[in-house]
Amino acid sequence: MLYKYEFCTRLCYSSTMFKGVYNLEELQEKRFYIKEIADLTGLSEQLIRKWENRYHIVQPERLDNGYRVYTFDDLLTLKELKKFRDQGKSMKLAIQATVAKQGTTGLIDKLNQVEKSPNVEKMVEKGTVYDEDGLMFLLRQSHYQYGLDLFLQNTVRPFLEEVGDLWEKGEWDESQETVSSLVVKDFLTQVSRNFNFNLKAPHALGFCLPDELHEIPLQILLLQMKMKGWRTTRIGASPKFSTIERLIKYMQPQKVLFSASTVIPFQQNEYLLEKLDQLAKKYAHILFHIGGEGIWDYTKVVKPTYMHVSFSVEDITTSTE
Repeated sequence: MLYKYEFCTRLCYSSTMFKGVYNLEELQEKRFYIKEIADLTGLSEQLIRKWENRYHIVQPERLDNGYRVYTFDDLLTLKELKKFRDQGKSMKLAIQATVAKQGTTGLIDKLNQVEKSPNVEKMVEKGTVYDEDGLMFLLRQSHYQYGLDLFLQNTVRPFLEEVGDLWEKGEWDESQETVSSLVVKDFLTQVSRNFNFNLKAPHALGFCLPDELHEIPLQILLLQMKMKGWRTTRIGASPKFSTIERLIKYMQPQKVLFSASTVIPFQQNEYLLEKLDQLAKKYAHILFHIGGEGIWDYTKVVKPTYMHVSFSVEDITTSTE
């Protein structure tokens, strides 16, 4: 990554520890003691340990003598976090900003990690044998037991991850993945329809991108926004670009959300991100956000100017410009 090369260059030329000694490849292999990390980042050893234990931001190796040793990537992570904390960002927003700079989502995953519901494994068993009623029962049970917010985090997301892993490993075929996903989608649709909201609440309009068929991440996001007092509208999978334009013009929401779970939309239309960005420019009074796993890889190459690349419901609901 470019930022990693630039940071390495600054280290090599500005630090007495590295001056004229290490190149980028050698720094990648080097291990640092906590005192070295503290000196290079400006963080105290106590604060590094606190971030390490509370947020699991870095996971240093332990030598036989008990000393911690950190990688060069750990150094970069802590350096970036300190910069964003110094700018006044909350710890969560600082982690999200670091993710954007590094182009990885691992820190967010750790930050948002919750214990998986025991119903997830039972749901996998039901999905394996196409037991739709059994799946629906377990979803209802977990929803009732945990409440919507925790249910989305400890049941829905882990189950979808399990389904994806099973499909990728060839242990499930496409039909099992499709049936299980449809049951989850239908259940979340029911929950959304039964959700009471204020007609005067701010309005968020959510779209999957053209050629994007994965709707559930957008469903989850919009449900989370409803819990924060928003009125939401979800447009189905793979809408035409002209449909997106017309609905934004007609509905005039406070926020527009684009979901890119895969890179397929950008592979199908290499100018799609540019067109969406121009749409955001045209409706400058509306806040536009784009997110999802597909956008992380794509925005390493091309970054939007008028849209926010967003990480979480907190990032979306707190942004005002």
